[in-house]
Amino acid sequence: MFLKHKTFSSSQLTLPSSKSYHSLRLRLALYYGSLVVSALVFFTVLVCGLTTNALYNSTTSSIHAAAQLAMAEVSRELLPTPPYWPTQLSLHALNTYQEPGIEVEVIEAQGNMRYDTDRDPTTRIPINAETTRMVLSGQSQRFQVVANGENVLVEAAPIYGGNSQTSASPHPSATPAIGMLLVAKSLREMNTTLLQLRTLFLIVGGAVLLGTLIGGWAITARALQPLAEMAKTAHNIALTTAQGTRIGNLSQRVKRPGRHDEMAQVVDAFNGMLSDLEKATLGQRRFVADASHELRAPLTTIQGNLSFLQDHEHDLPSEERHRMLHDAHEETLRLTQLVEELLLLARADASVDTSFDDQEKLNAATRAQPVELDHLTLQLVRQLHGRLKAEQSSLKLEIGHIEAVRVRCNEEQLRRIIFILLDNALKYTPADPETGCGRVVVSVEQEGNQAMLQVADTGIGIAPSELTYIFERFYRADCARSSQGTGLGLAIAKTLVEQAGGRIAVESSVGQGSTFSVWFPLA
Repeated sequence: MFLKHKTFSSSQLTLPSSKSYHSLRLRLALYYGSLVVSALVFFTVLVCGLTTNALYNSTTSSIHAAAQLAMAEVSRELLPTPPYWPTQLSLHALNTYQEPGIEVEVIEAQGNMRYDTDRDPTTRIPINAETTRMVLSGQSQRFQVVANGENVLVEAAPIYGGNSQTSASPHPSATPAIGMLLVAKSLREMNTTLLQLRTLFLIVGGAVLLGTLIGGWAITARALQPLAEMAKTAHNIALTTAQGTRIGNLSQRVKRPGRHDEMAQVVDAFNGMLSDLEKATLGQRRFVADASHELRAPLTTIQGNLSFLQDHEHDLPSEERHRMLHDAHEETLRLTQLVEELLLLARADASVDTSFDDQEKLNAATRAQPVELDHLTLQLVRQLHGRLKAEQSSLKLEIGHIEAVRVRCNEEQLRRIIFILLDNALKYTPADPETGCGRVVVSVEQEGNQAMLQVADTGIGIAPSELTYIFERFYRADCARSSQGTGLGLAIAKTLVEQAGGRIAVESSVGQGSTFSVWFPLA
């Protein structure tokens, strides 16, 4: 099954709408609110549990204290002999010091009421038969019951005869109990307090949650504002990008936040990316314009000569036809060289694009076969010596300090790098007015863990303001425009050097010459 190519317009390739940004902001606010709710629930459960336990212990303590006081009073008023019960129990101390809300009942073993705090037979403390049996058998009990529609906490203790009981604890002897003491207190106050506490937590928690959501929304909106600006900037660039390959206005920048945090780093990285894209786009446009200009010149010459020959083939003398054909052939060779250099740069760019970083480039250079840099340099110097001799040039190409070094690099690429540097040095080194000749000195030596190739000349030199541009494609210094060339040589050399894991630098003075230095990693 074949896949068809599809062309997308700028209207199709748009950024996500602001809804995605708002949903992210909403999610962050909800996440923050969920954390706060979880913390509030945990805090509420903890506080309510501790408060409930404290109130219950307080109520239990109150009942137990009242039971001890009542048991002491009962024991004091009991008769020393059976049936032990006086005609009437007064319990004056209990009536005097009794805590409000506590009800006390004293019941005989036969079930007769001996004492009731409120003296109301319709409001007796409920107790079942099983609990009664256990209390009369000597086991104190504490339990909750519902009395008159309210939850009541009750403590029941056995009463023994003989004035020997002084507390609400079980009697030490095996004497049967003659009755039981019931002390009850309503839990309405405790329940009301807990209800108020829960209501307070609910109201405060709701207010805190609402404030948290609003504050979280505002905080996330402020924190994510740079992202919104980035999305807006990218969207504007996409909108200004016409259908095809035209890139929109890349000069836009996102305002950097005043704080120094991760978001500021993201904005800096985004603005840096835009700067690099703008620079690359401008370089590409300039490259296309320069390439078009360089290609137009030879094509115009070839077209003009061939058209003239076609129109005046029989009118021109043979010498003139031969000259025009020779010019067309020279321009064709120049055009071929230019196209080859452009293809070389394109291949080098493609190779660089597949590399991740300098370490990857160094690894690629390490995998290459070792090349003897000194032998290759001497070989090219001998070839150029032959060319200078054939041209009867007065330039002197000399060998400086040469050391035996080996580098890992593609031999053909290394040959091209050396040739470009030597050819440039010879091209821009005129004859010295005094001596009648110029000098180009080549040296190869080891410098640490690197091999250094150096080409020094006594040529026209390069102005300091132009040193940063000489490695750009199609750039030619003002003093070099009169010479033939495409302006791609140094750009190719720099690209190939970097591809081999090395680096290139230049030092120059106008009128005194230039020195190009290239460092390669040793094999």
